[in-house]
Amino acid sequence: MMTKDSAAEKIDVREHLDELFALDVKVAKATPSLLPLESKEAFLDFLIKEHKSENWVWRNSEGRMISYLSLVDKPAENSLEILNIGVDPDMQRSGYGRRMMEFAEDIARQAGREKTTLVTNTKNIHAVAFYRDIGYLIVKEMPNYYGDGETRYLFEKQLQ
Repeated sequence: MMTKDSAAEKIDVREHLDELFALDVKVAKATPSLLPLESKEAFLDFLIKEHKSENWVWRNSEGRMISYLSLVDKPAENSLEILNIGVDPDMQRSGYGRRMMEFAEDIARQAGREKTTLVTNTKNIHAVAFYRDIGYLIVKEMPNYYGDGETRYLFEKQLQ
C-alpha cells in the first residue's frame, strides 16, 4: 500500500535501465493492449531520444521499484504529456496510479501548464475507466496512432 510519505524519485533512465525495463515488461505482459518495446535499447530510445522525457519512480520500503512515470513538457501546447505510466501488477489498486497522476498534474501546474494529456489504447478498458474517473476527457480518437493498427484515445485534463 502506498503511504503518505512515499515520495517520487527522479531518475536517469540510463542508470536504472535494467530495473525500469524489467518493470515495464511486467506491466506490458499484464496489459496486452500496451505497446511493448522489444529491447532495453528501444525503450531507452523511446523515452530519451524520441521524447526527451523526465522519469520518476516510486519504490516500496525494501527499495524495489513498483511504479514509474515518464513526462514530456510541451510548452508550445501549454501542456505536459504523460508519456508512460505503469504500476507493478502486484501493486495495482493500491493508490499508486492516482498518486502518480496527481504528481504529474502538480508538475504541470508548477510549470505553468494549462493541461495534461496522455494517449492510451481504446482496448485498455481499465485505463480508460481510470482516466475518466480522475477527470480526463477523450478529445480525439486516433486510428493507427503508433503504426501498429491499433486505435488510441487522446485524453486531456484542464488544470485549475
